[in-house]
Amino acid sequence: MATCKYCGKSAGLLSRAHKECEEKHVVGIMTLRRLLEKYFQGTSSNVQTEVSRLRRENFINSNDITSEFGKALDDYTTRIRRPFSPQTPQIVTRLVAALGESFNSLDANGAISRFAQKLMKGSIAEYFTGHQNIASTQTAIHGIQVALPVSNDITSDTCYYMLEKAADNFLKDGLLTPQEDNMVNEYTRAFGIQPVNLPAKYQNGNIVRLTQAGILTGLQNGQLPIQMTSYPIVLAKSEVVLWNYEGVKMYEEKVQREYRGTHHGFSVRICKGVYYRPGVSRAKPVEHNYMNLEGTGSLYITNKNLIFNSSTRGVKIPYTKIIGLTPYSDGLELNRDGNAKRIVLQGFDSWFVMNVLSLVNNI
Repeated sequence: MATCKYCGKSAGLLSRAHKECEEKHVVGIMTLRRLLEKYFQGTSSNVQTEVSRLRRENFINSNDITSEFGKALDDYTTRIRRPFSPQTPQIVTRLVAALGESFNSLDANGAISRFAQKLMKGSIAEYFTGHQNIASTQTAIHGIQVALPVSNDITSDTCYYMLEKAADNFLKDGLLTPQEDNMVNEYTRAFGIQPVNLPAKYQNGNIVRLTQAGILTGLQNGQLPIQMTSYPIVLAKSEVVLWNYEGVKMYEEKVQREYRGTHHGFSVRICKGVYYRPGVSRAKPVEHNYMNLEGTGSLYITNKNLIFNSSTRGVKIPYTKIIGLTPYSDGLELNRDGNAKRIVLQGFDSWFVMNVLSLVNNI
């Protein structure tokens, strides 16, 4: 004889639950759903008592609570709008205590993490819109981390995400004002963000362009950035690395020469299948230009040179030796003074380099 999965009593052959127990459970789920909705609307405070009764009378279990909690919290997260009060995280903290389940189990579908991210994004948005200083923003983020079980990875990704959004907004007009530049620098210092060492998904985004815009703003004002990182290249006196790109391919123009013979005269038959052609034979040189891959390595943009460095080739190109540039969406082609061959550098956005070249003469 099978037993009822709700009450544990005999349920008869081939049956896993009593019909009346199943009906009670369905009613319990709907009651729990309404209870959680009222709680997030601020009209219910006896959650603990009600949940205990539903466990006892309507066979509500931990899986039921986790599922309904996740749905209710996601709905609440969608509805709330900033600015958020410092007490907002306590809404979830108190509910978790009343439900009698752990944070980890209730966050099985990520509802608590999404709620925490919404609060953190809101606080950071208040900073970038000028409604909150950086100290208050740090305090708010710390408070959310303490109240809710948010991993450092989630917090870090949220900080990068909001900087990406701010970058998109700041660069809509193509300019970075001194005030915006100060806000970005203050924010990156406060949350330990290194624009030159970004997570993969942000390496080709607006954070890079924003940081580069800040460097260009400094160049416009005759200021070089402080060199914070050491590089495996030799720099000249007063030379500073402004930016570096990894995985750049360098191609250099090569000339391939081959000789093709030309012949003048008549063919004379000597015997069957054998002919002799007296006349004049000459070899004519034919040249072909092509771009040869010299290596894949790092490209350093300094205030004086473009420096390419790889395991197979190293080239320093002074800005004073560049006589022509062709920018591409994924690199640039340049011509140098003298007899030097053309060079193509591929694997980066040429926007920054072109702007650097237009400004370095002011330094």
